[in-house]
Amino acid sequence: MRPPIARPKGWRPHEAKRRDYDAARGTARQRGYDSAWQRVRAAHLARHPKCCVPGCQTPHDRLNVDHIVSVRECPSRRLDPTNLRTMCQSHHSSRTSRDHSWNGGRG
Repeated sequence: MRPPIARPKGWRPHEAKRRDYDAARGTARQRGYDSAWQRVRAAHLARHPKCCVPGCQTPHDRLNVDHIVSVRECPSRRLDPTNLRTMCQSHHSSRTSRDHSWNGGRG
């Protein structure tokens, strides 16, 4: 028989934390990714079908449209075509992680 595992007070499994985070976050539509966004996104990808990172050869079906200035910082630029750039999923995730990290994107 294995000894019990000591856990700090208030400890919860990762899965429970993730479920709570997702529930509080809201749906994509609630976060501003509505039909207007889908139209702007499609038009942007038609004009810019490749990742903006030099040398990236990610296929066109795996691209994201990134807000240069985040919607949190400037909601009025959410649908502004000059505030968008095409990034592959990998580069977009790296950028988002860096921008939302504890060091404020410095590092």
